[in-house]
Amino acid sequence: CSSDLGVPELGAIPSLDAARSRFFAYYDNRGTTKELELQKDKPSPQVELAVSGTNPSVLADCFRAAATSLLYLGENGNRPRVIALTSASPSEGKTTVASNLALALAEIGSSVLLIDGDLRKGRLHNIFQVSNSWGLSDLLMGKKLPEGRTEMYFETAYKNLSLLPAGSRSQQIACLLHSKPALEFLNYARKTFRTVIIDTPPMLQIPDARVLGRLADGVVLVVRSAGTTEDEAAAAVRRLTEDGTRVLGTILNGWDPRTASHYGYSHAHRYYQYGTNNSQ
Repeated sequence: CSSDLGVPELGAIPSLDAARSRFFAYYDNRGTTKELELQKDKPSPQVELAVSGTNPSVLADCFRAAATSLLYLGENGNRPRVIALTSASPSEGKTTVASNLALALAEIGSSVLLIDGDLRKGRLHNIFQVSNSWGLSDLLMGKKLPEGRTEMYFETAYKNLSLLPAGSRSQQIACLLHSKPALEFLNYARKTFRTVIIDTPPMLQIPDARVLGRLADGVVLVVRSAGTTEDEAAAAVRRLTEDGTRVLGTILNGWDPRTASHYGYSHAHRYYQYGTNNSQ
């Protein structure tokens, strides 16, 4: 559990199957029978956009609870404004968590910039259906905005939520993230938006998340129940701490109370393969 890692747990997100189980039966009791029947006929949003749905949803409320934990970090209003999300290894759900945290913060009126910091396999542009012809990598390379564009980021279909996609592929990712423009842009974003969420690659195999974590105000580690190994989680926290990066806490993803009392660490090990379609 997070206490073993020495950092707080900011939230627990159930798996889709668990969310439909009796452990969350409270959500079966909202509205009249007729209203519930009508809700069943409405299509559910994709999991990366769970908070955007209009039906009562245990997934959405769990993401909102995690977002509330982020809002309450810090004292005297000095909460972290630029937050990087990462995971120890791939397929732990960090992109799903990042998207829904951004939506949850935006829906309460907070101006939010969601940045796709995964310059290798970014997919936030697909989730939010915006162009990826110009994004973070292009900004850091000093490329001019495309004709007709006036802002570095896109307004999404969701109120108060803007997105900066990953942008063009580059072979110089480490150099771009270590560059002065990266620091300058995040300082600009910190002043422009109430909250900045950066979705970064898994951190144990490549350095990108560690670099962005140092530029951010803190890092949230996404841990998959029965997916992340105990050694992986501990190694990720240790490496960030040794870097001098503030670890804000963990978010447990894919939790199923029917099969795991808490984390339920697995013993699998996964590799972040460039060009594959691992679930983020």
